[in-house]
Amino acid sequence: MAKKRSNFIEEHIEKLVLVIVGLACIYPLYKYVFSGGSFEIDGRKLRPGQLDIYISEQAEKLKEQLNREPVSKPAYTPQAALFSAKMASAVDVDANVIWPVPSAVEMKIEKKYRIPDIGQVNDVEVEYIRAAAYVPKTEITKENVNTESSYETNDIDLVTVQGSFDIGRLVENFQECFAGKELPEEWRSPVLAKPVFAAVGLQRQRLGADGKWGEWEDVPRTKTDPYRMEFRVPEEVSALSSGGVTVRVLKLGDPRVQASLLQPEPYQIASAEEEWFPPVIHRRFLANQREKEAQGRRETIEERTKEERDKAQAERERKPRPPAKTTTSAAGAGSRAAMEEYMGAGGGGPSPGAARSAARSSAGERQRRAEQSATTGQLNKPSKATAEATINEEMGKILLEKKNISELKEAVVFWAFDDTAEPGCSYQYRLRIGVFNPVGGTGQVRTEDATYDSKVILWSGFSDVTEPVVIPQRLYFFPVNVQETAKSVDVQVCKYVLGYWYNEQFPVKRGEVIGKVVKVDQGSQGTQDKDKDKSKDKDKSKDKGVALPEAVDYGTGAMLVDVVPVNDWSGDNKLQSVRYFDVLYSYDGTSIGRMAAKLIYWPEELRARYTEIRALEKKPKVALRAWSSTSTIGSRRISPVGPAGGSGEEQRMIMEEEMRMRMMPPGGK
Repeated sequence: MAKKRSNFIEEHIEKLVLVIVGLACIYPLYKYVFSGGSFEIDGRKLRPGQLDIYISEQAEKLKEQLNREPVSKPAYTPQAALFSAKMASAVDVDANVIWPVPSAVEMKIEKKYRIPDIGQVNDVEVEYIRAAAYVPKTEITKENVNTESSYETNDIDLVTVQGSFDIGRLVENFQECFAGKELPEEWRSPVLAKPVFAAVGLQRQRLGADGKWGEWEDVPRTKTDPYRMEFRVPEEVSALSSGGVTVRVLKLGDPRVQASLLQPEPYQIASAEEEWFPPVIHRRFLANQREKEAQGRRETIEERTKEERDKAQAERERKPRPPAKTTTSAAGAGSRAAMEEYMGAGGGGPSPGAARSAARSSAGERQRRAEQSATTGQLNKPSKATAEATINEEMGKILLEKKNISELKEAVVFWAFDDTAEPGCSYQYRLRIGVFNPVGGTGQVRTEDATYDSKVILWSGFSDVTEPVVIPQRLYFFPVNVQETAKSVDVQVCKYVLGYWYNEQFPVKRGEVIGKVVKVDQGSQGTQDKDKDKSKDKDKSKDKGVALPEAVDYGTGAMLVDVVPVNDWSGDNKLQSVRYFDVLYSYDGTSIGRMAAKLIYWPEELRARYTEIRALEKKPKVALRAWSSTSTIGSRRISPVGPAGGSGEEQRMIMEEEMRMRMMPPGGK
């Protein structure tokens, strides 16, 4: 029997399938498990083991780059002007063709503006106050301006110079020069036409020992101004940092910053009886103070008069009346009878009792009318509260705190301070005001005004020169008597400390220094006026509770050189021989001064000063005002770094928009 023929594939098909399936399973096992796979990084395929090495190498390279010196990149060239020029072009230009396009500088020069007239400062006034104030003991910045620990109480002579300026006229001039109808339409810029104040220039002259005024010098802003550096603007465009005038305008253009520039904050006055106001208003304040003092003296006199009158009346009522005297003579009896006949009912005249009653009634009526007149006068006279309200109302009218300066049409009041005036010196001042030059450094100035192209500030004319301001000394000494036997001089030294005058008398011999440190008796006003009558004790009692200085330094620095007798003549019609003593003293041992040793021989000016100081010493002392972290004349406590309000992103957008408008070339919309 023949064998059956068989097929190999048919016989082994199951095995082949098993082999193929096995290979298909082994391949991914080998690729993804045994071989580990690979990763593509930076265009390179790396296995896991290689990946760690690659990362380590990249970290080393990065570390090396971080340790290298910084490499400066080429300066960025602004493309805004070129982009604006292309956008403004009315012709579709092929960017591949090089056309003779004017440069950005040439496009700016095409605009030629006229520089506006700034105007003049008018109505200049000057006033100074001497008082205890909170004076900086460290540099004041925006961070510590409201911190009490940055200040200490000390005496200050603060000069305020006030002026007025017509802002409405200035706005009109800017509108005419930068947005006027006579300009081409593409030249008109509402941003350039908005004036922004840059500085207030205060200058002073000092009176020299030769009686001549010195050179004019600039007065810096006060030590209490935390923004005095920001308000210091260079005169030349070349001295500005990047951004030029535009950045400065954006920093100082906020209305509140402008108000702080024109009406800076004064020192915080600590003396309870003194207050700061601009010169004109301060004079009204002083007049009101004098009226209050006079009224107080009148009331005191009236009270004392009334007390004395009541006391006398009570004394008279307690005193018994003497019996009536009788006349025994016939003439006296006849005269008395005649008088009684006349004074009786038949004589037509009043009785003696009725006459006395009528006299008392008349006196009482006169007193009643006088009191009524005084009461009426007090009612008609403005009260203390009314006077102070009037002063505060006038102050509120001139403040720029809540006003948009660029929209004002009338003249505004502005001021500047001098807190560097030295006691014993005389000064006179003048004011001017400066506005930012909106086209400074751009070349957009007409030929007639070419000198202003490099100027940052456009200044007004100077005001008239003020009246001389005399700053009195804070320390005086007066030789009041010579002790010939003891060969010494009694010298009265007066010192101004924390708003009040103190004095002490020293016996000084030849070669000794006049004055020394003396402790103050905290129970009274010191050792002064010890031999005054006891009536002063009542006034001294008002000083209780006032923190007096622990000690007063009466050191004058002057040494008594000698006392020399002087024989002189005095009198107008009839000359008389006069003998007195001159006190010779020296501060440096080289130059010698002299002063008579009694008040009657002093110059009239010195006598007046001595009398004034002695009167001020008797004023009852009042406690100093407490420190306040709030603004003295308003609520502004801001940093002049940009527009007020909004987030930093909003401020950045505003600055970019204003800068774009200022840099817009001709034809820009």
